[in-house]
Amino acid sequence: MATTYNSDRDSSIAWADEPIDGFDTDLNRVAEKVSAADSQLTPDLTAWDEDREVLAKFSQSEAMSEMGLSGYSKTLTDDAVGAFFKEMARYPLLKPSEEIELARQVRFLSKVETASEKLQKELGRKPNRQELVEKLKISEVEFTQKLHEGRTAKRRMIRSNLRLVVSIAKRYLNRGVPFLDLIQEGALGLNRATEKFDPDKGYKFSTYAYWWIRQGITRTIANDARTIRLPIHIVEKLNKLKKAHRDLRRDLQRNPSEQELADALDVTVDQLRSLQQVRRRSLSLNHRVGKGEDTELMELLEDSSTQTPESKISENMMRQEITSVLGEVLTEREKDIITLRYGLATGETHTLEEVGGIFNLSRERVRQIQTKAMRKLRRPQVAARLKGWLK
Repeated sequence: MATTYNSDRDSSIAWADEPIDGFDTDLNRVAEKVSAADSQLTPDLTAWDEDREVLAKFSQSEAMSEMGLSGYSKTLTDDAVGAFFKEMARYPLLKPSEEIELARQVRFLSKVETASEKLQKELGRKPNRQELVEKLKISEVEFTQKLHEGRTAKRRMIRSNLRLVVSIAKRYLNRGVPFLDLIQEGALGLNRATEKFDPDKGYKFSTYAYWWIRQGITRTIANDARTIRLPIHIVEKLNKLKKAHRDLRRDLQRNPSEQELADALDVTVDQLRSLQQVRRRSLSLNHRVGKGEDTELMELLEDSSTQTPESKISENMMRQEITSVLGEVLTEREKDIITLRYGLATGETHTLEEVGGIFNLSRERVRQIQTKAMRKLRRPQVAARLKGWLK
């Protein structure tokens, strides 16, 4: 399993230097909300780093809310996607030599961060700029220059590889997460890959970044795609189930049986059925169905046998009154026999033989006791108390 990362840490990815057809103003306002790491190093460094931009969160819900609109708008969403693609096309792919050079400049940012964390532990507070310069044993001018070069290199690497984010995000369409949100999470993974990449190990940056981007996208699908969130390990099992079903269907030229799937996953049939049950997705009761979509699912699933709260209360009151009458008029055994015969306590009736077995009486003796009890209940003063519940 890939290592998880904190998307709040230095989530600032810049991809726009100029406004795009009036869209940039609204986008920047959204971006201000998600920039939580501007003061990651020190307060002094934040003031100095004026060229740092933030990753704009292209989620439909936040963008629409920020612009004062309710609900989603297909037109505005398409505009956001178009603006992103237009901006992405401005930056050419990097050559291998450029990747190595830029990655080495970005490595300085990791050194600054490591030094900052050590100093914070030693001092019990965030270090200032001068303390960082002394810790790194370089001049202030060199520190300023390398920090600027590192951040500029990082932005350039991110911008030039956003095509990879889109390419991977396309593979996860129709998984319950909007396309723009997939791009956003993939961009955060790309940001993390840029920070962690070591060019001296001989790998291409795109090969390394692929796994970080994919992890960001798959994790957000696991967390946000379902109405009821499933644990990550269950999501991974469901992915294995899906892959096993696809492979077996290809090899067998038919749908695999439950036993074949269970054997492929090394689980029991009962465990497989539990996974298949969890796999089902929830559906809104307000979902419209039918040819004209004029019927809500709730109307089709309504349980007419379910009692309303009023009828339930009325039934309970009636049971209490009947129990009270039986206790006042009948003997204890008569009361128990009538209660069992007519299911007054549980709603489940019993035959004469069943009642006789409980009280160790013959069928005929139970019938006699029942007849005697019913005569008592038919007395006018008793029947009047029960008549009101028979309407």
